[in-house]
Amino acid sequence: MATSVDSKEHSTGNSEEGDLSDDSGQEYPPSPVHEVKLVDGYDVFDGSPNDRKRIALVVDYSEFPGPKRFKQNIEIEDVVKEHVLPFLPAKSLFRFRAVSKEWDQLITSPFFIHQQSHHFRDISGLFCQLPGDAPFFVSLNGDAYGVPSPSLSFLPEPVTVRTSCNGLLCCQSCNGENTYYICNPATREWRTLPKSNLYHGPEPALALAFEPSVLNFAAHYQLICAFSLTDHPVICFEIFSSRSSSWRLADTECCELDASKLNGDGLFMKGVAFWETSAGHILAFDLNEEQYGILSLPLGSGPHGALAEMHGELCYILPHRKGYEYNLDIYGDMDMNLKHSISLDGDFFGEFTEKMRALVCVNSDVVIVNIGRILIAYDVKAGKAEVLRSGTRTDDGYVRYLPYVNSLVRVH
Repeated sequence: MATSVDSKEHSTGNSEEGDLSDDSGQEYPPSPVHEVKLVDGYDVFDGSPNDRKRIALVVDYSEFPGPKRFKQNIEIEDVVKEHVLPFLPAKSLFRFRAVSKEWDQLITSPFFIHQQSHHFRDISGLFCQLPGDAPFFVSLNGDAYGVPSPSLSFLPEPVTVRTSCNGLLCCQSCNGENTYYICNPATREWRTLPKSNLYHGPEPALALAFEPSVLNFAAHYQLICAFSLTDHPVICFEIFSSRSSSWRLADTECCELDASKLNGDGLFMKGVAFWETSAGHILAFDLNEEQYGILSLPLGSGPHGALAEMHGELCYILPHRKGYEYNLDIYGDMDMNLKHSISLDGDFFGEFTEKMRALVCVNSDVVIVNIGRILIAYDVKAGKAEVLRSGTRTDDGYVRYLPYVNSLVRVH
């Protein structure tokens, strides 16, 4: 590193700031100030308060190697590949594979797949299934989100969709056996889980746990199964881990009467699985500590309410009709206190007379509700409603709506 200074004479003015004199009236000559051609400098004072020096280093930036210097010419293609593509949904990325051989190799590389599954978290649509029918997919944006086989016909047998988490879907065979499949409908990758050690019954309560992170490069996931071994109100937890490709029975057993019967499959967030119980409570199971807890649900909870995640927090959405208007009550915190009561657009919802059923909250501000045969997305912040699907007469038997993220996450 080169250092270069020029010494010049300096004259002081009559301001108090430039008057360096002591009580004896003796004036000290001003100290020379060193000026620099290229300033990366600072002022320092030595031991004498009357001796002021300005020291500066002249840095020759040309001595630094290339990676430490700013790149002058950045190609727009490089910006797109590094800062745009990892944030796009799988459907768009499959289209971009046709741009060039280089883009195809990039998008199909394991590192890019890991990036995209970590950065893209938006709920893209819902997997829906009627009793006895094949599943189908309702996209929140048909141009951006989609899957090549909405009926999951790539699986080896007919299945029932059970639970989903961050791009992965768990399905169960329709033959009554404990045969589970983990798949990504966007890539049509799937695997059959090994047989569990215990019989879970015809309708166990499941929760799929997959948390994309920088450290979870291999996309490990777990499946939590809550079930009763006997007719007694004792709930056991058996957990499948993709790391060991095996099941294990947790030491914890839930003997609470408030959790004796679980209403369907659960919601997983921040390391905890949550199930709604028929007694108006929430069974929470901490996957890391393998401990359970019981939370209260608000009065009036039931088949028309739904556990959901809003702005990173657990909440319960309960719709109800008040006079000629629909309201959405949103409860939160550990005590499930009422946080918001939202009056829905009367011009849009006034024509409906059926009960409203809350299904899921997507991307924090959009609540998906079902009225009769109509599937509606309501933007809470904007106060706008959009019809996602107008059903048929056979749609009265909807039993499951699973949120799905259009991700490239690998199953194996």
